[in-house]
Amino acid sequence: MTTTVSLSVLDEFGGSKLLTPDKLRYVQAGPLPSKPVDLAFREAMASPVGAKPFERENGWSPAVILSDSTRKQSPFIRHLINLIEPKTDDIKIIFACGTHVPADMSFIRNILGDEIYRKYEKGIRVSSTQNPSSKYEWIGVTGRGTPVELNKELFDRDLLISSLNVQPHYFAGYEGGAKALLPGCSGLKTITINHGNVIGNPGCRELMIKGNLLREDMNEVPGILKDFMKIEHRILDFVYNQNGTLVKAAYGDPNLAHQQLAENFSRRAHTVQSRPSPLVLTRADGPMGQNLYQAFKASAFATGLVPQGSQPKPAIVLLASLENGIGSEAFRREMETYGKMEPSAVVEDLKKRAKAGKVTEASQKPNRFALDDPKADFLVVSPKAPSAVEEFLGKTRIRFYRTIDDALRSLDSKLYDRDVAIVPYGSATVPLSS
Repeated sequence: MTTTVSLSVLDEFGGSKLLTPDKLRYVQAGPLPSKPVDLAFREAMASPVGAKPFERENGWSPAVILSDSTRKQSPFIRHLINLIEPKTDDIKIIFACGTHVPADMSFIRNILGDEIYRKYEKGIRVSSTQNPSSKYEWIGVTGRGTPVELNKELFDRDLLISSLNVQPHYFAGYEGGAKALLPGCSGLKTITINHGNVIGNPGCRELMIKGNLLREDMNEVPGILKDFMKIEHRILDFVYNQNGTLVKAAYGDPNLAHQQLAENFSRRAHTVQSRPSPLVLTRADGPMGQNLYQAFKASAFATGLVPQGSQPKPAIVLLASLENGIGSEAFRREMETYGKMEPSAVVEDLKKRAKAGKVTEASQKPNRFALDDPKADFLVVSPKAPSAVEEFLGKTRIRFYRTIDDALRSLDSKLYDRDVAIVPYGSATVPLSS
């Protein structure tokens, strides 16, 4: 659905005198029918996908796995605790942060609520490669040779139930599912080797599950955990509309239930057919806009909206708050290494590093920019970003501005004299050119 609405997104970033309503069209997916959280939970638990009903699970020492602060949080935390407590009060709550900054206790308390936090405080764990207390242990190897090292806090459990948001992801196809384990609860070596599948591989992108080597590698981890450790992994994942209303939840096998949510619901809730536009302004909405590493996902999705091979070269302008700065140190190093390099040289060098096993968990960022560079120029607008962001982007081909109009003035005026597309929910919208 393509709609024309108020200039509220532009106003959020200081407004624009160069863009008038007659030039603009807002591009966003139409909402699917929504339902109350209680009903969605009951439906999910009543019809498990590829798994037995919860009451027939062992589950005498379960763990609830939740996401880090850069993702939308589960609405089912209280529901899961209430479901498990009649069986046992031996419950761990694990925040799966992967390589990201560990979730802090103020964030955790806010997400769990005071009652759950106080009751289970001793069982709360944070899995992050940046957390000194996170220890990882080898349990097997995927069919593609990725060594699987998972957080040892999982290994005294008999049932894991992760509850993650399912929306498009720029190289894993979709968020959620087995991502709770890889990268969520995996060691750095496992994450790095898995993410190396992305390099130079156009099949590792948003909306792709089948044929996506990285996602297929991830999806083997629950089976390896079951075979090696006799620990079952189940998901209670969910899909939101872009307006924040709940569409659907599914409980069951981490791959089958996830695929059902991704292909039957997230694809419909998060994609939109639209004619191409030579200039796209995309907003990194919600928690994805907090740092540059996460915000760039919106830029990647927006490349599906620009016309191919047109002149002047199309441009994508990322609008993001960036209050938490750049992101990971690995991301900083990767982008500074390749920031000014020609795109073809970037991919070739990354391929050599991947073959030698020397990529990092952030190598996919310059890889994606190199693949997308022929399609568009990339700009970032953030009025209140820390000065470190501006300095950092000055070392790359991506231009930084404090105001929208300053960014526009750096472009050929033909790009914004008519038909400018604005994607208000850029972090969860994949435009498909019609």
